[in-house]
Amino acid sequence: MPATLRTKRASKPRSIIESSVRDAYGDPSKVTPELIDRYYELTLREGNRLALFERLKQAPSGEAPQDIPKVKAPTLIVWGGRDSVVPPANAERFHADIAGSQVAMFEDLGHVPQEEDPARTVAAVKKFLGVD
Repeated sequence: MPATLRTKRASKPRSIIESSVRDAYGDPSKVTPELIDRYYELTLREGNRLALFERLKQAPSGEAPQDIPKVKAPTLIVWGGRDSVVPPANAERFHADIAGSQVAMFEDLGHVPQEEDPARTVAAVKKFLGVD
């Protein structure tokens, strides 16, 4: 059986992808059929699911919190206030743990603020970098 057919059969049902994308957005009305198609097609791409599982095995959630205060680089924490995947309270925890960090909290955005409103998130990054 060709690899593309095996990959397609092993992919998640489109309805699960659609639900996940809607949950990731602060404003689900911004989720278009084209956006769902893009996410769905990414699940079909050879190697993507395996790569995700491998990444998750490398850094299980909550491991090594003692390392966060070791970050010394200038840090901008970009977060969506409606993030249902990783609670917004984590942004404040990172901010407290990373000396000199700044938080750009977008109260109306979800888990992927940079995707949901690229113009606003880029503006925050430019301001942080001093290039606005």
